[in-house]
Amino acid sequence: MTAKGTVKGNIVVLEEGEKLPNGARMEVRVIEEPLSAEEAIKRILSNPITKPLGMLELLREDRKEREERFDQWMKPEPD
Repeated sequence: MTAKGTVKGNIVVLEEGEKLPNGARMEVRVIEEPLSAEEAIKRILSNPITKPLGMLELLREDRKEREERFDQWMKPEPD
């Protein structure tokens, strides 16, 4: 079961029509909105690379990204 909502003051407010049973245990996952090109460039320029990364670090970062966002990279490509 999934329900969508928005955090307001550290409380999750469910969207209209969403319902959860009283006493239900839940887990919250934050859905990050994609950055605009301008925001991405600002983020890159504000955090310059201070040391080069090796292939092992790149592979670890890729694995972490796939584990955290498995539901996004498993989606089929739109036609």
